[in-house]
Amino acid sequence: MYDKKECLETGVVLTEMSLHNYEIYPLAPDVVFATYFIVDKTRNRNTLRSSIWKLIDSRWQLFLHQGTISRLQLSEVLKDTK
Repeated sequence: MYDKKECLETGVVLTEMSLHNYEIYPLAPDVVFATYFIVDKTRNRNTLRSSIWKLIDSRWQLFLHQGTISRLQLSEVLKDTK
């Protein structure tokens, strides 16, 4: 678990990632829940992620973020587009 202070102090590690199945679910007029699947090619792992965003002072701001490493492969999670 990382907090904002630690992230700002240690910096960001650049990784090659692709994002899939991004969906947004409104929870309130000023709150949304986002879900998505990340393929991290740099660290050779996949994660299921979700976040809650709030509209504060006319700007969408991240309120909560969660990620879980998953054994799922991209082919298993891609949405059927037929």
